[in-house]
Amino acid sequence: MRALDKIMMTTALCAVISGPTLATDEEKTFNYSYIEGAFVHDNFNANGLRLTDRDGVGDTSDDNFGTFYDATGNGGAARVSLTLPFAIGNAGFHIVSDYLQTSHNVAVDVTSVGGLTAAGIVATKQKEWRAAFGVHADIGKNVGLFAELGLVNNKVDFSVATLDLGGGGIAEAALGAASGSSTALDGKLGLRAMVTEHLELTGFARYHGNGRLTSSADGLSVAFTAKVRAGAGAYYHFSKRLSLGLDYEFGKPGRARLAARLSF
Repeated sequence: MRALDKIMMTTALCAVISGPTLATDEEKTFNYSYIEGAFVHDNFNANGLRLTDRDGVGDTSDDNFGTFYDATGNGGAARVSLTLPFAIGNAGFHIVSDYLQTSHNVAVDVTSVGGLTAAGIVATKQKEWRAAFGVHADIGKNVGLFAELGLVNNKVDFSVATLDLGGGGIAEAALGAASGSSTALDGKLGLRAMVTEHLELTGFARYHGNGRLTSSADGLSVAFTAKVRAGAGAYYHFSKRLSLGLDYEFGKPGRARLAARLSF
């Protein structure tokens, strides 16, 4: 919780910043009204995820059993940010929402299927939706500070697992009941800097309330715990309206977004 407290305190301080070191509205360099579409590459980081069999007899109709492993996957994302029509001193405000979905083929080892061990692949989707309120201010001609605080919802959806039985043969198990969803607090604090006329670099720290996968208390489904992440990115601005960029959230899971942005 210490990292979260720091992010919340910084957000509050940014909201009341006004002073000679900050840029005026006429001098603002960074736009917070834009839409983005992105290609996403990320990890399914199982973090030792283990789901137990409901009745302990290895019946595949139970849906919930096995140890899951890491996998990489691809998908898409969208983000919308809108500057609000009011300010406090030199601090402006914005709202932002983003959604992403990625697909993965996750390896799973099953404890017992009719007394036999089994291993296979289960098709898995990861989904994330975030909505946040933000505050931003230019702290120089080419450097901007922003902070965002809101909610994030994460889902892991399992499909049907195709399993190779240890004694020979193939079995299928519907793992949908092991899927999980959670809504939690999300906070982000970052910097934007124009290092050339067209090139922008960004860096941020993020408190992600659902940043790490775990299993539920009863071991029957996916659950989530919090994690603090760091991220960085670069955008090339072809004009005031159009830019292309790449950003990355470090750690496990790591996440890369290749984004096209249209500002307005």
